[in-house]
Amino acid sequence: MSKYRICPDTGLYFDRAGEGLIKANAVAGVVALLLGGVLALLVGLTRWPAVHFLNAPDFYLVLTAHGINALIFWIIFFEIAILYFASSTLLRCRLATPRWAWAGFALMIIGAVMTNVAIFQGNSSVMMTSYAPMEAAPHFYLGMILFAVGALIGCFVFLGTLVIAKEEKTYEGSIPLVTFGALTACIIAVFTIASGAIILIPSFLWSVGIIGQIDALMYRVIWWGMGHSSQQINVAAHVSVWYAVAAIAFGAKPMSEKVSRTAFLLYIFFLQLASAHHILADPGVSSTWKIFNTSYAMYLAVLASMIHGLTVP
Repeated sequence: MSKYRICPDTGLYFDRAGEGLIKANAVAGVVALLLGGVLALLVGLTRWPAVHFLNAPDFYLVLTAHGINALIFWIIFFEIAILYFASSTLLRCRLATPRWAWAGFALMIIGAVMTNVAIFQGNSSVMMTSYAPMEAAPHFYLGMILFAVGALIGCFVFLGTLVIAKEEKTYEGSIPLVTFGALTACIIAVFTIASGAIILIPSFLWSVGIIGQIDALMYRVIWWGMGHSSQQINVAAHVSVWYAVAAIAFGAKPMSEKVSRTAFLLYIFFLQLASAHHILADPGVSSTWKIFNTSYAMYLAVLASMIHGLTVP
C-alpha cells in the first residue's frame, strides 16, 4: 500500500502516518472545545441572576475547567494538527518520527485528563491562571507539565518534517506561505511551553512540599508568558488556515506574499510582549514597562493582524 493518500477533491498528498496524527489531534482539540463550551454555558447560567445555576464552590470549579480546556487544551491540540498538515501534507513529504509524534500525543492526552481529574475532584479550583499563593493538587500541575512536554515533542516533529522536505527537495524556493505561518505558530508555541515549564515545574515542586513558597509577582509575569501566548498560537495558526482555505477552495493568492510573511514576523517579535496588558493593574511591575509593552509593542502586533485582514484573499 502506498505511503500517501491523494485527496480526490483537492489533490493534496496525505502521508498516511501523518494523516492519522492530524485527525487524532484535531478530534482531541474539538473534544476539549466541546467540554469548554458546555462548561461556559454553565458559567453563563450561573452569572444570570434569574437562574444562578451553580453554588459558589461549583462555579469556580467549572470556571477553572472551562478556562483550561477552552484556552489551552483546545488551542494547542488543534495547533499540532495544523502543524502536521502544513508540513507533511502541503510539502508532500513523510512526517518525521511518527512514533515520537504519537508519544507526544499520548502525553498530551494523559496530561489533559490528569489536569481535568484534579479539577473535578474539587481540590484545584484555582481558575485557569492558578495564581500563587492559591495552591492546586500536585496532579493539576503535573498534568499541565505532561501536556506541555507532549506539545513540545509535536513542535519538534514539525521542525524535523521541514528538514526532511528541504533535504528531499519536495518544494522549490521558500516554504509556502501557509507553512511559514505554521512555523510562526510553532515558534510562539515553543516560547509558550518554555514559559509554562519555567513556572509550572516550580509550582509542582511547591505543591508536593519540596519548595517552600512561590513568589506571587514572578508567577503572574511568567504565567502570562504562557497564558497570553497560547492564544497567539491560535492567532498565527488560524490566519494560516485562512490563507490555506482561500488557496485550496478558490485558488486565490494574497496580494503580496512578502507583506504577509512580514506580518507573521511581526507576530513573532511583538505578540508576546503585549501579554503585559493582563497585568496592567499589578503594582509590582513598573509603569514604564507596562506602557512600552501595551503601546509601542502592541501596535506592531495589531499592525500585523491588520495586514492579514487586508491581504487574506
